[in-house]
Amino acid sequence: MEPRGTKRGAGKIEAAEPQNKLPRPAPSLPTDPALYSGSFPFYRRPSQLGCFSLDAQRQYHGDARALRYYSPPPTNGQGPNFDLRDGYPDRYQPRDEEVREHLDHLLRWLLEHRGQLEGGPGWLAGAIVTWRGHLTKLLTTPYERQEGWQLAASRFQGTLYLSEVETLAAQAQRLARPPLLRELMYMGYKFEQYMCAAAWETTLCSSQGR
Repeated sequence: MEPRGTKRGAGKIEAAEPQNKLPRPAPSLPTDPALYSGSFPFYRRPSQLGCFSLDAQRQYHGDARALRYYSPPPTNGQGPNFDLRDGYPDRYQPRDEEVREHLDHLLRWLLEHRGQLEGGPGWLAGAIVTWRGHLTKLLTTPYERQEGWQLAASRFQGTLYLSEVETLAAQAQRLARPPLLRELMYMGYKFEQYMCAAAWETTLCSSQGR
């Protein structure tokens, strides 16, 4: 016997959401420097696990073919004759900034080397996978008052993955970047090219532990 008023086939009970329900605010990080004062935390010296390369077309290579090392010009004699505008704009191939690569290259390297990591694949449990610049932006937040940021955090099998999400303000600034600023940015990369030489040894990509 069914209770009076019960409809056959009614297997789900739904409650209507209140119309005046407001969206939850996004989690925030307090930025008062006084909250983080204290003794400096202990950090282990970083060690190299491996490396990968991106070519001029932003294609991934799981080796050190793009590795460069610092090679300053000789100090004796005349100063270096660096032409920081060389190649701009006739040979310059700007990166498509609308393509967001996120952690794609890091994740590909991890997939290719999971079995070679110290401690096996489970070594990643409890680790954080992100770009160094993301950590820099996060740690300098209490002292940066001009530019905001957004990070997407995902936890999978005990590993925390952090990837930056472009804010609307950063996007507007990027799209409004004047030609002179673009040229100055190119000159910075050109200077880096002058000051670095190609590495002949690729054994630097061997794992050295955590």
